[in-house]
Amino acid sequence: MLDARTTDRIDEVFARAAAEGRRILHEFEVYRILEALGLGTPRHVYLEDPSKVDERMLEPFGAKAIVKIVSRDIAHKSKLGGVRAVATEDPLYVRFVLASMREEVLSHFDRDKQPTIDGFLIAEFIPFTQSIGSEVLIGMKEDPSFGPTVTLSKGGDDAEFFARWYDPANLSLAPLSAADAAALSQSLKIRHKYEANGHPEYCPMIGDALRAVSLLAARYSFIAERTPRFLLTQMDINPFVFSKDGRFVAVDGFAEFATAAERELPAKRPDVAGLRAFFEPKGIAVAGVTSDAGKYSMARIIVELLADLGRTDVYCLNPKGGTAEIAGKTWPLYRTVSELPAECGLFVFAAPAHHTVGFLDALPDGSSAVLISGIPAELKFEEFAAKARLHRSRGVRLIGPNCMGVFFAPDSKRAGVNTLFIGEERLKIGWTARSNTALFTQSGAMAITALERTQNAPVFKAIVSFGNKADVNLADLVRYFRDEDSVEVMAMYLEGLGAGEGRDFFELAKGTHKPLVVYKAGRTEAGAKAAASHTAAMSGNYDIFSAACGQAGVVLIDELPDFYNAIKVFSMLSAKPPKGLRVAGVVNAGLDATMGADQLGSLVPASYKSETNERLAKLNKHGLLNVGATFLDVTPMTDDKLFGEIVETVLADPGVDCAFVAIVPHVETLKTTDDVCRDSDALAAQLVRAASRHSKPVVVSVNSGNHYQGLVRAIEEGGLPVYPDIRSAMRALETFCAHRLARP
Repeated sequence: MLDARTTDRIDEVFARAAAEGRRILHEFEVYRILEALGLGTPRHVYLEDPSKVDERMLEPFGAKAIVKIVSRDIAHKSKLGGVRAVATEDPLYVRFVLASMREEVLSHFDRDKQPTIDGFLIAEFIPFTQSIGSEVLIGMKEDPSFGPTVTLSKGGDDAEFFARWYDPANLSLAPLSAADAAALSQSLKIRHKYEANGHPEYCPMIGDALRAVSLLAARYSFIAERTPRFLLTQMDINPFVFSKDGRFVAVDGFAEFATAAERELPAKRPDVAGLRAFFEPKGIAVAGVTSDAGKYSMARIIVELLADLGRTDVYCLNPKGGTAEIAGKTWPLYRTVSELPAECGLFVFAAPAHHTVGFLDALPDGSSAVLISGIPAELKFEEFAAKARLHRSRGVRLIGPNCMGVFFAPDSKRAGVNTLFIGEERLKIGWTARSNTALFTQSGAMAITALERTQNAPVFKAIVSFGNKADVNLADLVRYFRDEDSVEVMAMYLEGLGAGEGRDFFELAKGTHKPLVVYKAGRTEAGAKAAASHTAAMSGNYDIFSAACGQAGVVLIDELPDFYNAIKVFSMLSAKPPKGLRVAGVVNAGLDATMGADQLGSLVPASYKSETNERLAKLNKHGLLNVGATFLDVTPMTDDKLFGEIVETVLADPGVDCAFVAIVPHVETLKTTDDVCRDSDALAAQLVRAASRHSKPVVVSVNSGNHYQGLVRAIEEGGLPVYPDIRSAMRALETFCAHRLARP
């Protein structure tokens, strides 16, 4: 981090600008900050009066200098004639150039709208070539959700055009360690040109500058340990150049800042206080329960779901009182919270939205509430969020509003919770002792879809549909479930992130060993607008989100089907981390062998030991097995037993780290139809037994329609993830293996 002497020098620059009422730094002030960081800047001098130019002032600049207008009101000075190269032999000529430059710049504006010309900058002329790689843009910008981010890309006048159409800028969250900055600079493809031209030192110079700017960005932002007096909101050094005399010099700079007093900084999070009551409550009160069994009522469904879990501590609220017949039982309807006969830790609000605010006001201190309903139509979300913060100050925690709430599977020690308000006949939620995944979703529909896609192998221990996140947010949930022993994988669907929420998530993700699998909607401008309108949350820049996930080791999935597939593989194979990327394959159709090879990604074909090939040769009873190949096509002639023996042989090879099995189940030689697929000698049992004997991840592709879903269920119930095509299976396996090896 920056030492006290450096920050004192930088604070002085900001303080002087603020005293003048400015929130934009002049270029020479940017130079002063860069100099405090130890970065190269041109020799320069700032003056307000052109008549002050004399020979002594010009002497350090040699025969030529760059002169620039300094104006708090003009960002792009060169387009207005505010930047020129000038010979420095004659001070009178330089004075003339400055005066005429002022007139030219002002001529572009109406007389009543003319900008303030604060002064002039005379700077050293830095000779450099304008070929690609000689100019570098390094900048930073404060993202409301993630905090300071730093940018590294091609510099020069066409930097934005180049980044949009040719090569996107490198984005990173600040601060960068020395090792991370060095690694990033060494990853640049332009390094090949530097090395070929005899300048391998250029990449380390870029890395050092990038790290320095990242430290600056972090120190003057809301992520700093101590709130700074000033917040740096944007800085662009465009460009840094490699001069012909070997320096790395900033020749142009722009910066915006704010004072801390002018900004409402994000609250310090995450905070898990009160979250246990959502998942292990002692007493649950459900508001909105109607006595009319013929009237649709989410609250009635929730009560029935809780009763189905065997809970005996559920209470019903309705201001009219009376009773309700639910799940074969008569339930008293309590008019107010104060009438409840027992203390409740969790309150579920599923009544009309116009009662939401009054319901919150009646909650006891220290309680937790799921707000299924939305908020009153006349109330803006920002106003409701402010009310939620007031309740937070008295220990009340909220999930929602506008959500499905929570599901937490029961176990030997906990009774479980389910507020997802869809009856068992329409949505079956299963769980087993192997259920190990927590799903956090901003969309209730996503929760339903994810459950439907995992019916054969119920992987979800917990589901949280958090809706508009007036209080409990993503970072809170990650922090809570990071320490939940029954959860080994966290999956999340996001539409938007609130102020500071992205940074909290980033910091937590870096420090957790549990896989985090994420799909982020709102990637395009249209998608971001749709997400914001749905969730009342700000959708952050997807490029920044992607960069944060890359730095933190998060599994960011680009396509929604791949997201579901990744959840399955990470959950079902959590106990089988790979030791390497060497993959084997066993298929009964050559198409799957070829397509599997096309989908390797970072996986590499395994090389079998001679003993393995000898064993395979003995198993090659029909003479059709392609012994010697990595991806073995057993052909449609192979029966269940032989298919299983070949898979077992491949998995036993020490040169195999993981494997895929692809089945075309239609062939007559295999017991794959519903009436025989569960036989002990059928292929499903053969595969499950073979995989259970080895601690290697295995995925299965069953290329068929609904006719063979019994086979799929039999395999998945045995603990192997099954996919409908080889592409999905291979992408899931590659994602799992690559991540687990990068973050064991």
